[in-house]
Amino acid sequence: MEQMAPSPAVKQLLEEVKRNISWEGFPADKLEKALAEALSALDSVKLHFLENCVGCAACAPACPYYYVSEKYGPVEKAELARYMYRKEGTILGKLLGPLLNAKKPQSEKDLDEIVEAVYRCTNCGACYVSCPFGIDSGLIIKGILGSIATKTGRAPTLIAVFDVIERKKLFLEIPSFMYIWNEVMKKAEQALGKPLPFDKKGAEYFLLVNMADAMFYPDAVIGAMRALDRAGLDWTLPSKPLAFRPPIAAVIGLQKQAKEMIKILDEDISKYEPKNVVLLDGGFVYPWLRFQMPKALGRRPSYRVLHIVELFEKLIKEGKLKLRQTDDKVTWHDPCQLARRGGVTEEPNFVLSAASKGFRKLPHHGAESYCCGGGGGIGCMNMEMLEQMGKLLGVSSKDLVASDKELEFIKKTAEHWSIAVKRKIDDVKKSGAEIVVTACPVCMHSIAGGSQLYGLKIQVRHIAAYIGEHIE
Repeated sequence: MEQMAPSPAVKQLLEEVKRNISWEGFPADKLEKALAEALSALDSVKLHFLENCVGCAACAPACPYYYVSEKYGPVEKAELARYMYRKEGTILGKLLGPLLNAKKPQSEKDLDEIVEAVYRCTNCGACYVSCPFGIDSGLIIKGILGSIATKTGRAPTLIAVFDVIERKKLFLEIPSFMYIWNEVMKKAEQALGKPLPFDKKGAEYFLLVNMADAMFYPDAVIGAMRALDRAGLDWTLPSKPLAFRPPIAAVIGLQKQAKEMIKILDEDISKYEPKNVVLLDGGFVYPWLRFQMPKALGRRPSYRVLHIVELFEKLIKEGKLKLRQTDDKVTWHDPCQLARRGGVTEEPNFVLSAASKGFRKLPHHGAESYCCGGGGGIGCMNMEMLEQMGKLLGVSSKDLVASDKELEFIKKTAEHWSIAVKRKIDDVKKSGAEIVVTACPVCMHSIAGGSQLYGLKIQVRHIAAYIGEHIE
């Protein structure tokens, strides 16, 4: 597809985003407001995370960015939030200040340190499951620190653009995005050999295909449709995308906006009156729709949410989905949000074992799987992604960064990712697998990039694409 000129919606979007972003200076007033908002949102769980860390660092080896530098260990990064909490939220901290490491950022350098901590954390949950006291440092880093970083202007411009595109549904007005969507749907229709069952009300299964699904793994979208159709299910999908990658506001710590997006998405889905909503995305989309949605809505949704791999397992066990078994040397990479935070660990193994006699687990799998290092927005922090998105939006990659300082930060982040991903690539190498199957666009991008960087010749596939090609 040729690069398109920026639409009026894109021009307006960039102007709006850049008004709120500045990577230079020290906006003390914005910091005070962001800190007050963060502290007012503390609940008993977050207070436990802030107050009961003993600094044992048992979590450190679990973090992919600890291998870049010890200063990126979860304790060290989360401690930046504890400094502020002690200063503003405790009596002893107010009285004794620095004696208790109770302090607030005082300079641009201090604020930059917070931003660096946020984007050296994938929120993979590995620190949480390894902590003897059950402290989720990722929630502190990506939640509290992320919120403060964004509200003081230090959000990655590209992710902020995605956030506005999603919340204002601008993807429907951007020609390149809708071109991709329509092309995927045309190919899916050709693959099924009949019209797609768009916009049915009351279907048993609603395949929630988001804009990011169509952009990053169109073969998975088509594979999922083939499986639903071949299994003879009563299913439907929206004729137009309902969201980009919901709720993408959560990636930059905007919890209030993320909850608002979830409410909008629930209203849109509920119009179709489905019994089950099936997701392709095993990244943060899964725990948000599966576990956070009831809290955001203040009630349970009227439908059940499940991932496509959970549905595959059910259909295979019921004999509704029959697979052509091969000898592929295939393995499964557990997306952190699907496995460690969602508990979906055995279903992929069952499904891939049914598809190939050559299936093998990675040395570190399930809740102990190594993170790919690309989550938490880090996967967007590289020149390749900026250039690709620039072409789709019809702008220069330079238009997707706020300043030279942000550009340098992106380059440094990409360098650190190249170190963080190596542990995952070494794990894949030990397995002897030639195909890595997973279910998160960031994991796919990170493992494919890491394997190329370290000379490992493998394919990286989405589970729905792989299974779609193995249906009898």
